Amino acid sequence: MVTIALRAPNGQSRIQIDDESTLADLLSLIKSKTELEKFTLKYGYPLKNLDIAPQAQGVSIKDLKLRGETIVVAPTETASPTPPPPPAASQPEPFKPKAMEPDETSLEWPERGGYIVLRVMPDDNSCMFTAVGGALGLANPSRVLRDQIASYILSHPDTYTKAILGDTPTTYVSRMLETDTWGGAIELSILSDIYNIEISSLDVKSLRVDRFGEGKDERIVIVYSGIHYDRIAFAMDLGYPLEVDVTKWSTADDEILIKAKELAQRLQRMHYYTDTTDFVIKCEICNWIGQGMKDAGKHEKETGHREFGEMTIQ
Repeated sequence: MVTIALRAPNGQSRIQIDDESTLADLLSLIKSKTELEKFTLKYGYPLKNLDIAPQAQGVSIKDLKLRGETIVVAPTETASPTPPPPPAASQPEPFKPKAMEPDETSLEWPERGGYIVLRVMPDDNSCMFTAVGGALGLANPSRVLRDQIASYILSHPDTYTKAILGDTPTTYVSRMLETDTWGGAIELSILSDIYNIEISSLDVKSLRVDRFGEGKDERIVIVYSGIHYDRIAFAMDLGYPLEVDVTKWSTADDEILIKAKELAQRLQRMHYYTDTTDFVIKCEICNWIGQGMKDAGKHEKETGHREFGEMTIQ
């Protein structure tokens, strides 16, 4: 039997096939495993295409020499036609990191035949939930994770008290369920417990890694830049869709943290972070002005206002 590793939109897996089987048999097995009908296959280092044209499907697995290989499965299904989007003027501008260029959000990792990539999250007050939920493979992550966190807090009243939350559990949960409320360390700790996974949060300014859920078997890696969270992923090819990103690693694999720090150092040099201790912040609702996240949190508790912007002092 020949063992082959698969990387596909529905995750990583291993398959076994008799070496006397044909490529057609392998394609049938991959379709069953990935639930994809149309795809391309790449393997080797550097990556090369595996010819899956009908005339090539009679070749034996033994002749293809795929033993021990990792095959990347990239879907080629075209989406159903969708109506044209409304005029650009009526659409919100997509989030763009300050001073960032596309090739500055990735770092080649030749030893593993791919790239470490910063997947930038929308700047919509749900970036932490989107970063974590996307790494976990969830659809509509903000809504799903907010609901799960709320249930977890209310079902652990002895742990999540007013002293820990800074507010009564019911008030804290009510606020957390609103889509304009940020998530932070408390939420990361809870999500680590819910999903039994270590969440490694890499701070761009200090390059410190905060680990939520140490002792778990798997980890995901997110990047914190002061008031925003993004996600770290591994891509075999920068042209591949996000669905085939690798976003989970064994906690025994510290090389992923070393490589993520290399990328964070590049972000740090470009000042891709906000110093939350002394930056000047303005309330977009009442024009209140304060300094740092501590003041912003106090103002939010006093007024319920949650829309803040960073002010640039000339």
